[in-house]
Amino acid sequence: MGRVFERFCGLGLVPVLLVVLVAACISGCSPSYQEDANTTEELSGSQLEQAEKLYANLRREVSLQRDRKSLELAGTLLDYYPAFDRNDEVLLLAVDSATRLEDLPRARSFGDELLSRYPSSPLVDQTLLKVSELSLAASDTFSAVVYQLRYHNRDVQRSTQFDGLPRCDSLLKTLGASELGSLMDEEKGNSLWTYLGYLRTADYLNDGLYPQAELVVGELRVVDQDEQWTVAAAGLLMGQGGLAGGTTRRPTIGRVNMDQVGVLSPLSGRYAVLGNAFYDGALLALDVTNEELGTQFVLKVEDTGGDPVTAALAARRLCAEDACGSLFGSLMSNPTASTALVADIYGVPLVSPTATNDHVWELGAGIFQTNLTGLHEVRLLAQLATTVMLKERFAVLHENTPEGERHAQVFASEVEKFGGQVVAVVQYNLADTDFKKAILSMKKERPEVIFTPATVDQMVLLAPQLDFYKAGALVMGLSNWNSERLFQRTGQVLERAIFPNDLALFPTLWTGEFNGRWVGKNYPKEATALALKSYQAMRLLLDTMAQSGATNRGQLQEALIRRLANRDMEAEGPESFSTTVRMFSNEQPVPFPSGIFAESWALTDGAEPDSLSMLGMEDLDDLEIVPEGLELPDSGQ
Repeated sequence: MGRVFERFCGLGLVPVLLVVLVAACISGCSPSYQEDANTTEELSGSQLEQAEKLYANLRREVSLQRDRKSLELAGTLLDYYPAFDRNDEVLLLAVDSATRLEDLPRARSFGDELLSRYPSSPLVDQTLLKVSELSLAASDTFSAVVYQLRYHNRDVQRSTQFDGLPRCDSLLKTLGASELGSLMDEEKGNSLWTYLGYLRTADYLNDGLYPQAELVVGELRVVDQDEQWTVAAAGLLMGQGGLAGGTTRRPTIGRVNMDQVGVLSPLSGRYAVLGNAFYDGALLALDVTNEELGTQFVLKVEDTGGDPVTAALAARRLCAEDACGSLFGSLMSNPTASTALVADIYGVPLVSPTATNDHVWELGAGIFQTNLTGLHEVRLLAQLATTVMLKERFAVLHENTPEGERHAQVFASEVEKFGGQVVAVVQYNLADTDFKKAILSMKKERPEVIFTPATVDQMVLLAPQLDFYKAGALVMGLSNWNSERLFQRTGQVLERAIFPNDLALFPTLWTGEFNGRWVGKNYPKEATALALKSYQAMRLLLDTMAQSGATNRGQLQEALIRRLANRDMEAEGPESFSTTVRMFSNEQPVPFPSGIFAESWALTDGAEPDSLSMLGMEDLDDLEIVPEGLELPDSGQ
């Protein structure tokens, strides 16, 4: 089957095959595929031994990101050992390798093969999401929705957001009435059928096609006239604005201006100095981006006065009247939260660079906080430790909170994706001061790396105990460790510990651009710091708009999700980590010593596992301390 897919790829027939496979996915996979996967005779003896050796080699090649070799091994397993009981994992690894090679059609075909041949595999759910992402990357939104709907139907509760809408809501909103009609034909009897009818009704009414909207509502009423989305669609038809007591999920507006960003900032009132610096930073980013990329992006600004209600009303004007493709702001947490609620109603992506409440992003799938790059950082560390440092055994020590659990899950998932093994996951409580039991529990599993997404206050207590109980592992944490207080309180006990630069999300060049153009004398120091955050985040937003080519809000939201979740991160070789990762040396943060790994990487297409452990203190003394212009704020105070 692997070679069959390669032949289709070579002939350019993947789109035809994809249509057939998507149709099979919608109907739940054909019996013939299931029969083929379930009745093949199992491997034994020398065949099984050879297949297991090939699989082990495949995992190693994937961990080193030698993707062409990985695909060759995957093809051998799929072609010559079709009964191997881990071929579903082989196909998923092939998806990852093909994706890194930017061979999206081939990656999608491997994903479709997994879904077709192994409908009962525990890997089906993550494959559905992965192939949906690949479809989006190929600008095939309809196929992406098909995969998302199948994911939804496998577990409705898991796939439903707190507001009762499906996680694929933003994608559904990008589809037209005809596409929604096709989905209704396939989804009849499933949980989202009436919601699809509601969206289709709204689309017809937006286009002035009242008779067609009437037909859809009539169809909904025949099936279940009292169901909430049937009632909501009927309300739209009668001009009542959708659900009783609320607004429609898709307010009627004209054409969206995707080149226009709505900026919200307190330009008057007690926060005016900070607010004007915030807006000036965004304007500077606009000028540089348009000059560099030849784009014609524009900003539409609204003054919030620092008030949440004023911010909400301003956001509504920017979304509905000005039809902005995205929003940016609103400096402080409370106005940002009210802005986020409005943005979510209109399906408009909102980027917040400065709100300090770390739950604002939970107000909607399109709400992004660029100052909270925790998941990006977690993935960065996992990739560094596995692909460059070639560590294999990992432990995670985290606080018993939803955020701590989230960081732990993402780190474990990324480590395993690159071929590593998480041998221990240990929790502690916020009030804990004695970590002996947790440390010894990890130590007995002999991890090479301990990842702990702890705060500065927690590390002040935890770091000396890791040293006292001789944990014997490289310690990794998040960018909040770049704190003068932590340096002073922990001394040498965190020597060689690794953490990201909290500017890792942004190219280093952007900081230099800002420093070269910003007129610092016009603002106090704290205002300049906010302007830098605004500049970087606006550059990221505009760059994502330009690079993604998004033609609607839903597509832009998906592009931002991929970028901010680090799914688009390309880090190949040690040098790519030198500007994004820091290490403690002599109680100071220094750039990650990429040069130590570069020679062995070039010779072997990978690093030597113990390169860092062979680094002498005299070598560290030669490393350049973080330049003053790139120093991180003391987030631990």
